Amino acid sequence: MENKVKINSKNLVVIPQGIDKLLSLKKSLTFQLNNVLGATIDNEILNESKGIKDGGTNISGYYAGTFIKSNRKSFFNVKKSSTAVVIELTNENYNQLVIGVDNPRELVDQINNLVAINSK
Repeated sequence: MENKVKINSKNLVVIPQGIDKLLSLKKSLTFQLNNVLGATIDNEILNESKGIKDGGTNISGYYAGTFIKSNRKSFFNVKKSSTAVVIELTNENYNQLVIGVDNPRELVDQINNLVAINSK
């Protein structure tokens, strides 16, 4: 199952679904919308080293949980067969989120439109 993402006027909330909650060690993650820098689709990130696992799962083809690489903390919850959405953050516990969702292009566009509106 893919992640659900809810966006309201103040927060972006990522909700892992099904067994992914257990494997990623997270029921949900909430971030202030003004700390979201933008989003991209980047499947190449799944072929790169994730860094050191700091809780979660690293099974061939599935990454879930917290990983630290080059002093950057990332939350992964994505299958290699999914389209990876990368959300960049500032002033949060994580520097980036790498997640799979049902409608990746739609989510990336929604996030980037909100970032553009909030930066005006």
